Amino acid sequence: MKRAFCVLLAGLTGLAAAGPAAADESAVYRASGQDVTLFDQYDNDGYSLQVSPAADGTAELRVRVSDAPLSSSAGFPTASRARPEPPSARDRDAFVRSLTARAGTQADAVRAVLVGLLSRVSYDPDRLRRQDPSAVFASGRAYCVGFSELAVDLLRRAGISARTVQGILRTEPGSDGYEPAIGGAYHRWIEVYYPDRGYVFSDPMRSINGVDARYVPFSRRALARPRDLKLTAVSIEGSLGYEPVSVGGNTVRLRPSAR
Repeated sequence: MKRAFCVLLAGLTGLAAAGPAAADESAVYRASGQDVTLFDQYDNDGYSLQVSPAADGTAELRVRVSDAPLSSSAGFPTASRARPEPPSARDRDAFVRSLTARAGTQADAVRAVLVGLLSRVSYDPDRLRRQDPSAVFASGRAYCVGFSELAVDLLRRAGISARTVQGILRTEPGSDGYEPAIGGAYHRWIEVYYPDRGYVFSDPMRSINGVDARYVPFSRRALARPRDLKLTAVSIEGSLGYEPVSVGGNTVRLRPSAR
């Protein structure tokens, strides 16, 4: 099992180094309702959300995503520890050390941690299941909240700063958590801080070092689920060339890294 995992990780590193040609994906959404104020300008490496409020209280949301390679040369181990540092947990600390032992750059370490998480944790839609890092690591089951909370915990144990992000993921009718009013599901993913690139999105369930134009983040944390929010897709154009890779029964899309 360990040898197979190392072979898979080596393959991911090769894909990241080669990488497809850069492409763009864009989307335009119309948001309405009292909770439209959750959206504001949002920019990080490879992703931009532009918000244009209208006089009638609605807002036009323009998303643009690029799959140009992640141009980070940040080394690993990192120069400074993540803050706040998570409390000691022998099992998770050992897990992170084993995953990142051969990482030479932060991008290598992020890939290793997120691939390792996917190889250990399976999706479970049970909203009554605990989603804290300790419970998810022990059970190996989670939905998006647990995936993201554990990903941030593991990355911080590697000395890498990361945080969770709330927002909307546009999905197909009938998918888990789908709500017609927003044309998708309320979702949680993460962003990782690279010293030379700033913050970079990843979805621990689906993608590494980038997301597509279906992701629409809130600019601030919603303490409760929005009660009055509608999101309608006006247009979606282009496509990303992220390489799909199978990991532990899951498919993850990998944004390449510039070498």
